Amino acid sequence: MGFINEELTAAQQKEFNSWGITYPLYGGGQLLREIELKDPCNWTIDKERNIYLLGLYSLRDHYEERIFIFLWNKKRYIVQFRESFENGNNVIWNIPEHYISKDIVFPYCEEIGFIDDLRDALIAFGDDGYPEENVKRRTKCSF
Repeated sequence: MGFINEELTAAQQKEFNSWGITYPLYGGGQLLREIELKDPCNWTIDKERNIYLLGLYSLRDHYEERIFIFLWNKKRYIVQFRESFENGNNVIWNIPEHYISKDIVFPYCEEIGFIDDLRDALIAFGDDGYPEENVKRRTKCSF
């Protein structure tokens, strides 16, 4: 089936909350604290393989740098990509120019299939992870 963008129901949010997924909040290149992710509105999911991509936030000083949680192979990965646009509308995901932390750098994981799955998830995510947006835009990855 592949990756799709999906808005979560209340039941899906409750199930997700039970997983206890946390993410780091960085400021000035330093970890400020870990935050538990609660009640996400949407995700990019491969339902058959239980792989999830959730957008978290953009960097304050470099708004084009976006932070995500990628749940792959039953592990949590914090990943970062730089978003740019081509022809004013098409999304391109690039390797970051300004990493949030020296501990979070591309390729994030060396396991076979990780980058391919991450690329497929980002292409499905598009600009904001909502289903209706990908109808209007094309998305590609430069890595």
